[in-house]
Parts: sequence; structure tokens; C-alpha cells
Amino acid sequence: MTRTVSRALAIFDAFDGAHLNLSLQEIADRIAMPKATTFRLVNTLEREGFLVRKQNGRYCLSLKIVRLAGLVEDTMTVREAARSVLAELCRSTGETITLSSRIGAERIVIDVADTPSPLMAVVRPGERIPLLYGTAGRVLLAFMDEAGREELLAAQDEIPDGLRADLAAIREHGYALTSGQRVPGLTAIAVPIFDHSGAVTHCVSLSGPTIRVEHREPALIEALREAGDRISRRLGKPVPKARTA
Repeated sequence: MTRTVSRALAIFDAFDGAHLNLSLQEIADRIAMPKATTFRLVNTLEREGFLVRKQNGRYCLSLKIVRLAGLVEDTMTVREAARSVLAELCRSTGETITLSSRIGAERIVIDVADTPSPLMAVVRPGERIPLLYGTAGRVLLAFMDEAGREELLAAQDEIPDGLRADLAAIREHGYALTSGQRVPGLTAIAVPIFDHSGAVTHCVSLSGPTIRVEHREPALIEALREAGDRISRRLGKPVPKARTA
């Protein structure tokens, strides 16, 4: 049953701004699902009023989706969407987890899940740090639109050596990792959070003593990536398509 529900929900992700109307085959191709399975699920969604089959045989999302979208609480913040994920990540890693937002040329901490370990990174909500420094700031800077990023960098009196190369590597790998950059003996890892439009204005990061973190880096990076993806999906991040029709 769970698999069937997941597959049915995946059909909605076949549609986006560039693909408002799709044939049955196109839906199957875009979510990499067998055509026979797609046919059964599409028929069910059409019967329940979530999809509309047009006269030309192509499908589109129905106005029922619009009505449901309007029921999403306007007051739901990124902090609320991320809170349970931050707490779970803190428990599973044993390290301090931070949610940050980009405000102008700074990143501001908006939530923290503290580890009970006596040896821990001390981060507090409201902390503001220039985007040029720190793992979280680098991730937010790396995933800005190019024009905005270059405008911000042009306004700086001084740019750290190798910054642009570092930002390119962060975009390529999807995460940032630093050791001792801001605080000696501290290692931090950060990943972006994508919103419904694919933009990045928030990130989630982990920080802890290098002696405790360095031998676990691959596992911690993967855990952060999964957490970032979960939060992004809660914010409506478009799901990557397996194939393009």
C-alpha cells in the first residue's frame, strides 16, 4: 500500500511549469514508471478528480489541486518545516545542528538543535555572520543566482583567496566542509535547502569538534544531504525527473 501511494504521489511530480500537459507515455517516462502501472494510477487520480483528461488525450492537474494548495498554512515557516528533521539529525549524529537563512550579505541562525555532549559547538539563534566566512555562509553564497552573487562580491572590500573556486566546488558537490576556518578545532558541514522554485535561501549545517567529526565525515555528509532533501521536499522542492520526455 505504501509503495502504491508513493507511486501515485510521484505522478504529480511529473508536472511542472514547462510540462503542464502530458500524455500517459510522457508521465511514465518522466517518473521512470512502467506504463501499465502509470495507466492504473492515472485512471484512479482522474476518477478522484485530481487529474483531468483533455480531449486530445493529454492530462493536466485539476483545480482540486489548486484548492488543496490554498489550504496550506500561510504561517508555516521554514523553521517549523525543519524543526523535527533538525532534532532527529541531532539525535542520530550527536552533534549540533543549525538552520540558517540568508539576509543580505549575512547568514543568520534561525534555529539550533543542541547536542547533550559536554564537548560541543556553541551556536545561538540570532547569530549573524558574513556570507564570506563559515560553512553555512559559503553554501548560501554558492547557491545564490550568479548575478546576485557577483554583485555581492563586487561590494566587498576584500575577498578571501580562492573563494570563487571554493564556491564552484560547493555547487558541484552539493555541500561545504571546513575545519578550523572560524574556530580552531571545529569542523562544520553544510548543505543547501531548496524551496518550491528551486532557490536556496536557507541551509542546514552540522558542527562539532574535529577530533570527533573527521573520521565520520562521509556518513555525516550523507546524513546532512538526506536531511536537507527532506526539508526541501516539505517546502515543495521540485523532484528531479528520471528521464526527459
